[in-house]
Amino acid sequence: MEITLNRLAYQFDTNGATSSVSVGLNGLDNGDAVSATLQITSSDLAGGKTLDDLTKSDFETLAKSKLASLTAVKSA
Repeated sequence: MEITLNRLAYQFDTNGATSSVSVGLNGLDNGDAVSATLQITSSDLAGGKTLDDLTKSDFETLAKSKLASLTAVKSA
C-alpha cells in the first residue's frame, strides 16, 4: 500500500518556536484503507536537529517510520 502525505500543521509555543508538527497520512489499496495523524516533536528527531530544520519530505519520512513502529504487530 502506498501511504501519502496529505497534511502538515505546525504548532508554536508562546515564543513562536515550533513545538510540534501534525502530519496526516493516507493510503488506499483494494478496499483496505489507512488514515493517520501523527505528532512529530523534538524527541522524534536525531541529535542536533530542530523541527524548523526539517523539510516536508523529512516530516513525511519521520511520520511513516513512526506509523510503522506504532502499528507493528508484536508477538504475544
